Amino acid sequence: MRLVSLKNATPGMKLGRTVFTEDGKVLLGTGMVLNERLIQGLEKAGIDSIYIDDPRTADIEIEDVIRPETRQAAVEVVQKTIKQIQNTNRLARRISVKDMGMHFQQVFHAILDDLMGSEEIVVHLANISSRSSAMYHHAVNVSVLATAVGMSLGYNRKQLTELGIGAMLHDIGKIDLPKELLDKRERWTPEEYEISKQHTRYGFDILRKQHDLSLLSAHVALSHHERLDGSGYPQGLKGDQIHEYAQITAICDVYDSLTTPRPWRRRFMPQDALEYLQGSGGHLFEHHLVSAFCRHIAIFPLGSSIVLNTGEAGVVCRVDPNYSQRPVIRVLKDGRGNDISMPYEIDLKSELKYFIIGFEDESLFVVPET
Repeated sequence: MRLVSLKNATPGMKLGRTVFTEDGKVLLGTGMVLNERLIQGLEKAGIDSIYIDDPRTADIEIEDVIRPETRQAAVEVVQKTIKQIQNTNRLARRISVKDMGMHFQQVFHAILDDLMGSEEIVVHLANISSRSSAMYHHAVNVSVLATAVGMSLGYNRKQLTELGIGAMLHDIGKIDLPKELLDKRERWTPEEYEISKQHTRYGFDILRKQHDLSLLSAHVALSHHERLDGSGYPQGLKGDQIHEYAQITAICDVYDSLTTPRPWRRRFMPQDALEYLQGSGGHLFEHHLVSAFCRHIAIFPLGSSIVLNTGEAGVVCRVDPNYSQRPVIRVLKDGRGNDISMPYEIDLKSELKYFIIGFEDESLFVVPET
């Protein structure tokens, strides 16, 4: 299968991966044949790209590092917990939300078991969901990414659970922000941004009272916007004052936020998001934590359509985790943009005269100025 922009989707194409709704339910299932009505429905739901089946790329399997059922269960728990808290008066929820920790431990342990069962933990762009579901899927994405980093650092199961649940709940305080702020489709004003900063304290207040959640998980919610140089919030902490769990979550939060489309901007290309993080190492984030994160991200994800310096275009079909910036490309178009009858593969790891200059459909992404 391969990833295509929704604007390039045409009737008759077959969906290669499931598209999810806001609460983790199936919007369109794998194998669904698209028509104009379905394409319009995807556009209305805020979908900007989809995976499609293509005979030329039929052997390319894009698998998330966690099973679809694990992801869906986690998204549902996040969504149900948020609604449960919203429906509880503020005084009561500051005491405790019934069985909150138990539910999150259950879904997180399923995530952890999936990650531990993977031979190589490399995260590809595999989850396509409604733009309106960003808060729920973002929570799960950040948890998965943070846990992968924790595993690479040698964390034990207890530490991974504290980190992973904290990462999953890092934005829980947003439920106390004004609804009109969360629903706004335009970029926040400086005044609105100042209001939004309160979500870190709100989240800490909610989580620290949950008797079955670690206080360290609550500190992730409080400190995931702190930065190494003291430029973050809410406390302006510096260096070692920021718990490592919060620093890891911050890196994962920034990456997933940059590579997710927003109503006011396109998504950033994965390599540009990673370049930003690497450039922030030692300044905003610890170098060794950024390095640990980068080891688990596919800069050019499986199934993505790219363009080579020769003008040839194709699809990423294999990624060596040790050389993620030099994947194997299945070429589908020649240098003049014509489809070729016999696709062939180029391994960029050994064919050094070739390199990727960008994605075929850059309309999906923010393109940096040169």
